[in-house]
Amino acid sequence: MKRWTILFAICTVALAADAPQQVFDLFSKIASALADNDATAFVDAVDPNMPHFYDFRAGLAALVATADLTSSVEVISDAGDDTHREAELDWILQIVGRSDPHSVEDRHQTVKFRLERKGKKWKITSIEPLNFFGPPKGG
Repeated sequence: MKRWTILFAICTVALAADAPQQVFDLFSKIASALADNDATAFVDAVDPNMPHFYDFRAGLAALVATADLTSSVEVISDAGDDTHREAELDWILQIVGRSDPHSVEDRHQTVKFRLERKGKKWKITSIEPLNFFGPPKGG
């Protein structure tokens, strides 16, 4: 019985140590998805029970449909355990209109995320400000 307890403790420590890397990988995936005009990959990373989820999804779809996006993301902070995390990211988002390539909007903001492990996957449960990923101001 002690052997299982020790093994469980080792696995739990390893899982917690991997949590920051897994969260970083999730944000890398999201930034890449935006560059590929793939709103679905971002939406799949968000818990559908997140407050204002449907507004977020509609805004993100409008953003991806009307513009080409480039992201630069730097983790400012990432804290929590192997089931819950809070992260702040310095996010630069360049939005270039497809109908008018001279229409460029640069967004630069600290975006706060809360995440929760759901099974083996991390899901975003909160994004502040939510409208950072909304459609261009002029569109």
